[in-house]
Amino acid sequence: MLLLNIIHLFKLFFMDYFKKLENITCSKSILLIAFKGWSDAAEGATSAVKTVIDQHDGELFASIEEEEFFAFARERPNVKNEKKDRIIEWPSNNLFLIKDVINSDTSLIVLNGTEPHFKWKTFTKEITKLMMALNVSSVVTLGALLDSIPHTRGVKTTITGPDPYMPDNFKKIKIEPSKYEGPTGITSILLDEFRKLGIPGMSIWAHAPHYLQSSPNPLVAQALLEELSKWLPLSFNIDKLQKKSQKYMNALDNAISQDSELQSYIEKLETKYDSAVVDFPPVDDKLLLKDLEKYLETKRGGDTGIAE
Repeated sequence: MLLLNIIHLFKLFFMDYFKKLENITCSKSILLIAFKGWSDAAEGATSAVKTVIDQHDGELFASIEEEEFFAFARERPNVKNEKKDRIIEWPSNNLFLIKDVINSDTSLIVLNGTEPHFKWKTFTKEITKLMMALNVSSVVTLGALLDSIPHTRGVKTTITGPDPYMPDNFKKIKIEPSKYEGPTGITSILLDEFRKLGIPGMSIWAHAPHYLQSSPNPLVAQALLEELSKWLPLSFNIDKLQKKSQKYMNALDNAISQDSELQSYIEKLETKYDSAVVDFPPVDDKLLLKDLEKYLETKRGGDTGIAE
């Protein structure tokens, strides 16, 4: 009877903003977060956490009610044909549980979502309230940003955090505090709220070439997963991502070889990057970049594999 009462209270406590909430328990957990939108250049962060969920059989246990947090004229739902049905996919914020994957008593909770438009304080409060109930001990966010770097030098990653140290589950300990000042995303708001609650957090950022803005870039997702596995005892099979990355690079090299202006611009980026001065201003010719994106779009869904 006591257990049933606790479950009933648990549901009442969160029912206002969750449209799905299963009864789960964790003696200890770590929260991994990625949001589609401002902090997801080239879809690198959300692709990475999707790989984590898929490869470790993440169980969906909670979904946040989208009606409260989105302007659907800005983040439109998608319509899809699935067999004989027409399916509407709404922007979502879903929570997945991967039981005891860190060690015998520590689970991983994954929030794979879309940055909300409204009520950031309410959204943050609801997430932190639920995570406290699930004994979250630390938080990791994944993000990707556009940078003036060449795609030919691999994907740069940066580790920052509001807390200089993380718990023993992490393979590395020291974390550099972020020196960034300016507009921020929902991940920073969440990390700050967790910090106030005494829960440490860190961010892993991948730097995506600014001239590859609209196409999903598997190289960015792969870099985030490889960096994540250095900090947490998680393993991934990245064979599929590596194949996508190779096809992506082949298509990209083909496109660049046909454009002497873009070739010249990338060579300048390489020179700046190799001399450790990576603040070369973005190219002004928007048509040049648009032509490259148009070329990659023609390959979407074809044999290059870059659309997935």
